[in-house]
Amino acid sequence: MSQAGMNNVQSFPSVPLQFTTDAGIAVAAANNLNVLGGLGASTSGAGSTITVNVTGTGVDWNAVTSATNPNSLVNGNGYIPKGAGVVTFVLPAAAAIGDTFLIAGYGNLWTLTQNAGQSVTLGIQTTTVGVLGSVTASQVRDSIELVCVTANTEFQIINGIGNLIFA
Repeated sequence: MSQAGMNNVQSFPSVPLQFTTDAGIAVAAANNLNVLGGLGASTSGAGSTITVNVTGTGVDWNAVTSATNPNSLVNGNGYIPKGAGVVTFVLPAAAAIGDTFLIAGYGNLWTLTQNAGQSVTLGIQTTTVGVLGSVTASQVRDSIELVCVTANTEFQIINGIGNLIFA
């Protein structure tokens, strides 16, 4: 028997040449693709597995008391009011759309105050615009998550627990 005219063909799985991510496309160079960590994330690889480890919640939590009044809110931070007196928070005078702030009521009542031209909205309730406007907890466990929806001036409560008082 002659082997002439017979082909011995092996099939190999295709190898991807580009990788689509949330923020662009990566193209492997010299048969190598880098997978790197970032803030709060690290990566490791073994065999055919890449592991991405993410640490933290993305929120820096701070316990505050009335002794530090007024407490200026900082983007990406959460606050837990504790202590004897009402804890006063103040919105930042400069905030970008999407900046997020959290107050998790725990051991004390709290009040969120505003700067000139600012307001806070929850549904159809809106605070008085400016320094006379505020949101106040009526119970120690009242909590809010708010986001800046118009740079520097308008904030919206996207999660709320309790009976908040709008002034």
